[in-house]
Amino acid sequence: MRQVPGYEKPVEFGAITSFAYPLEGGEGEIVVATTRPETMLGDTAVAVHPEDERYKHLHGKFVIHPFQNRRIPIVCDDILVDMAFGTGAVKITPAHDPNDFEVGKRHNLEFINIFTDDGLINSNGGKPYAGMKRFDARVAVVKDLETKGLFRGVG
Repeated sequence: MRQVPGYEKPVEFGAITSFAYPLEGGEGEIVVATTRPETMLGDTAVAVHPEDERYKHLHGKFVIHPFQNRRIPIVCDDILVDMAFGTGAVKITPAHDPNDFEVGKRHNLEFINIFTDDGLINSNGGKPYAGMKRFDARVAVVKDLETKGLFRGVG
């Protein structure tokens, strides 16, 4: 936990938060992990390794964004995804991560910027997050994932 200017409470950095994206059609879920859960508001794909047997049945399928009801493709990427790391599934936020930016270019993904220049969630982040400070949105997103039964833990 670190104190960040403009925030009353200390902010946690580096904690790996896991959550599930529901598969389109109610066919299950795929679990991803991130140190920046608030950026999931701008996710435009979930990537898996094309040779990962756990996810072969998901190639070309979609997940549904739990807050924005947006269809998000599951893409195969053997450059970014390490099958042995974490769940082997990676959330892709091309507008907010340099590695994800490259995945976005390789797979022609949408780039959704969710931040204003002063660190607030913009209208692309959706209600009720628009206008929130970034780290307040982090807490709110995790809480809302918990409420929807999609939060899988920190650690």
